[in-house]
Amino acid sequence: MVKSTRSLGLFLLGATAAAQLPPALSPPENPTSPAKVVLGKALFWDEQLSTDDSVACGTCHVPEAGGSDPRGASALHPGFDGVFGTEDDVLGSIGVVGQTATLDFRCAGPFGATRQVTGRTAPTNLGAAYHGELFWDGRAGTVFVDPETGTTAIAVGGALESQAVGPILSPIEMGNDGRTWNDVRTKLQQVRPLRLASNLTPDLQAMLQGGATYPALFAAAFGDAAISAARIAFAIAAYERTLLPDQTPFDAYTAGNTSALTANQVTGMTLFFGAAHCSACHHAPLFSDGQFHNLGLRPAAEDPGRFGNSGVAVELGAFKTPTLRNTGLRPRLFHNGQSPPLGAADQISDLRSVANVYLRGGGADRSNLDPFLLPLITQGLNLQDLGRVLDFVQHGLTDQRTAQGLPPFDHPTLRSHAMPAPLRFGPALAGASEPDFVTTAPTFVGNQAWKLGLVGGDGNTVAAVAWSVSALQPAAFIVGIPINVGPELDYQVFALHGPAGTPGLATWHLGIPDSPALDGLTGYFQLFTLDAIAPAGIGASRGLQLVVH
Repeated sequence: MVKSTRSLGLFLLGATAAAQLPPALSPPENPTSPAKVVLGKALFWDEQLSTDDSVACGTCHVPEAGGSDPRGASALHPGFDGVFGTEDDVLGSIGVVGQTATLDFRCAGPFGATRQVTGRTAPTNLGAAYHGELFWDGRAGTVFVDPETGTTAIAVGGALESQAVGPILSPIEMGNDGRTWNDVRTKLQQVRPLRLASNLTPDLQAMLQGGATYPALFAAAFGDAAISAARIAFAIAAYERTLLPDQTPFDAYTAGNTSALTANQVTGMTLFFGAAHCSACHHAPLFSDGQFHNLGLRPAAEDPGRFGNSGVAVELGAFKTPTLRNTGLRPRLFHNGQSPPLGAADQISDLRSVANVYLRGGGADRSNLDPFLLPLITQGLNLQDLGRVLDFVQHGLTDQRTAQGLPPFDHPTLRSHAMPAPLRFGPALAGASEPDFVTTAPTFVGNQAWKLGLVGGDGNTVAAVAWSVSALQPAAFIVGIPINVGPELDYQVFALHGPAGTPGLATWHLGIPDSPALDGLTGYFQLFTLDAIAPAGIGASRGLQLVVH
């Protein structure tokens, strides 16, 4: 006879699944080593792996955010209809501004000359080593094919390697149009590892002692200095196989510490493995079955999910079951980010939330629902019961090492996380559009590829960039045109290009010399465009302050 909720919870655990995560196994083609792991960690947290030094793997996969993107609540994709502000909008992950093969900025559909956003949220990379297929649609499969040679590099167990090579060449996430692995290789041969990161962890500091280069680090990990797509994937995957969130209150509870969970969380766990049927798809100890299910969140025509990869009709609109470990740290939930985080007040009020989707047995499209999805309200459960379940998931499945960035989840600070956005000041004067700059390329000493995007006017037009060593605050006005930069100015004229009805665009490739004397140099910029709709026929941007550091 079961005498308490706590003993019932332990009974159910014993009856349903092994309670502890096993070791993560490496495929025989990619045996792990300390040198390979620390190289993978450096690559994962190096923004220089992107085409314009603005995005790292770790930009979108932060341990303190549960292995997902901490910017998830502000990263809007217009969804299937391509229009912002409609029901199908997606909260994805912010990538790069569109860039051509010659590394000029370009307008990218609805994003224009702003950072693009992925069409799905960034799934967690913590515990990804246990999954046979990765990405929401499972397109990163167990067989890893070397993207440079086309040969099979890993026959079984290579999903992490398959996943690692995707974002690096993506013109949305980290790359540019036509980026090649030779481009990536050439760049890594030239840059100083983690040049843009700060607060390096002890293992990274030790690795970089003596000024180690990427060729030297590849030699230490693989036996020679050759850099290839497969070796990049092998190193990043080796690092990710160390990111195992296996020290949660749930793990302590199942190991015998019955005080690791509160009474409410134990009740939630009992419901999770019992009446709420959560464990039908979220098997312990990973809390995922690794399969693909359609919850009907949105009409399947908007995103076919697994069907787009498999072609199997029953998988239309199905997405991978995520691990629930560290879900309590994630800012948005589901593949489209439609649900607020666990613990938020609108888990109750928002019909698109996790609690309400499961309580009501699906979302907006019930046409191809997974048979595992039962309306919990018909099973006698209510929102209060779901609240207990979510308490267990939010707190009982969170590894505090990830929440606090402790080893093995420790990491350096990315430049993009540490540096404030370039300062804009003073008034602007808009016509057909308001002139502005694209400032995503970082202004560090020695950035030979530094560039400014110039946006404004209407289609093909002419613009001038004025720059000075001082700012005018408040602005001066000449025939109604605001002047935000100081009188000691110089200027350069550019042709902006674009179709009528959209702002013109040009890229100013400047480059910053590798001179320590430039550190701290501050400049002030303003963009003026010929614009027939603007007063006096000239549009003006706000002032822009840029600091070299």
